[in-house]
Amino acid sequence: MDIASIFIQAAERYPDHTALIFENRRWTYREWYARVCRFAQGLADLGVRPSDRVAFYVTTSENSVTTYFACQILGAVAVPLNFRLAAGEAEVVLKDSGARVLVYGRYLTPNVLEVQKRVRSVHDFISCAYDPANVPPGHHHFDTIAEQTRDDNVARPVPSSSHLSALVYTSGTTGRPKGVMHNHINDVAIAMNCVMEYGLRHTDIALHIAPLYHVGGMQAFFIPHMMVGGTSVVLGYYDAVKTLETIQAERITTLFAVPTQIQEMLHHPRFAEYDVSSLRMITTGGAAIAAATMERVIKEFCPSIFNGYGMTEASLALLLHPEDALSHLGSCGKPTLITACRVIAHRPQDDARPDETVAHNEIGQLIVRGPQVMWGYWNDPVETAKKLRDGWLYTGDLVSKDDAGFFYFRGRVDDMIVSGGENIYPREVEEVLYRCPGLKEAAVVGLPDEKWGSVVTAFVVRDTPGLDAAAIDAFCRSSRDLASYKRPRRIIFVDSLPTNPSGKVLKRDLIARYSETVMS
Repeated sequence: MDIASIFIQAAERYPDHTALIFENRRWTYREWYARVCRFAQGLADLGVRPSDRVAFYVTTSENSVTTYFACQILGAVAVPLNFRLAAGEAEVVLKDSGARVLVYGRYLTPNVLEVQKRVRSVHDFISCAYDPANVPPGHHHFDTIAEQTRDDNVARPVPSSSHLSALVYTSGTTGRPKGVMHNHINDVAIAMNCVMEYGLRHTDIALHIAPLYHVGGMQAFFIPHMMVGGTSVVLGYYDAVKTLETIQAERITTLFAVPTQIQEMLHHPRFAEYDVSSLRMITTGGAAIAAATMERVIKEFCPSIFNGYGMTEASLALLLHPEDALSHLGSCGKPTLITACRVIAHRPQDDARPDETVAHNEIGQLIVRGPQVMWGYWNDPVETAKKLRDGWLYTGDLVSKDDAGFFYFRGRVDDMIVSGGENIYPREVEEVLYRCPGLKEAAVVGLPDEKWGSVVTAFVVRDTPGLDAAAIDAFCRSSRDLASYKRPRRIIFVDSLPTNPSGKVLKRDLIARYSETVMS
């Protein structure tokens, strides 16, 4: 199976059902499929052939998904770019991918004109400007192509299951972004996995606030809803009130939101004004949620909340189901239906074999196997060989597994703190901090120290204004789950934690911002 075939099947099964809602426009499956085919023909007229890369550098929008599915119809490879990238960062991705065409948002025109001077592989630029008169000279207009291209019977090659469907670039939180190669096996497997695990239905109406350049937004949420013939409502940007208004107005049934968004909506002073009773499922991931907040989410927002673990290289590998949300708070669940997971010994030289598993409740590196695991990294055989070994993906994430088979994220291999010769896993400390009354969010890192080499430092966002460092320290001292040497020696209060669009805290930013301060 391939993504285009699934899209065609949905259009044939549900031609008159609403497929897509964006801003003030609505498309049935018949209408949207015809629009996608016209745009695909337009790309073909520009010279795009199977396996050519087509990049899109746009905000979350109809343009994103229409471009993505037009690529699948043509057998081309979609290359989504983070629309927050600066011109120089976009240039790196475009050069690395060798994209032939770039579709871009109207707000990004200055960046694109700068990039155009330095990237020779891109032959054609397509602007998503509302008015064709605002398109730069020599560039094409998205809506003109999608609406006025005459031949909507574009020839569609039938790709093999191993044919690339997308190059999805990592967020670069641990270094240079890498192009993760997704083939049709991967993306069909991800979609089917989500349909089964979430119990998605044709009657579902999904709200998309997650970025569609991200696997969590596209492969693990948008495509699964398309697969079952559901309706997708796309918001151009996240705003707490706008999201709540849309849930009420469109009777949204399924929502993917990162914990910071869930908390912002739940704690918003106008939350009670909106009817969110249509929601039957929220899925989240990427960060922890405090117990008190989770109880409120279940009681006031949505009774059924899933907490997933995945990565660009292997989406939705672990999932905590709603019935376990409170009893196993802090867990990322158990392996999903298509996934095998192991916890193996973690050594600095990273040479543990897949059969070197650790005992229950011990911390080790998570390795994953399943049809959703990437094909490899684009133009990077060295990194591919490091990550893919003996049929397993070495995630670089530290986890433990309890006696009941629930997995717990303990941090990144690179995040481990060595203080006075002792290994300290930040997630262990964070889980204790999240139980502290008056605390909303926390992130633990190691900051340089002349005596200990590195000291445990907690960055804390208050939920209660009166919370102070002494109260947090007293709480940690009283905990039975935190050894004294793991207790935060520095507590820094911040208004918010820096995160990437998938909700993961950018600890590298915290370390870079505060390392010099604490040493001065």
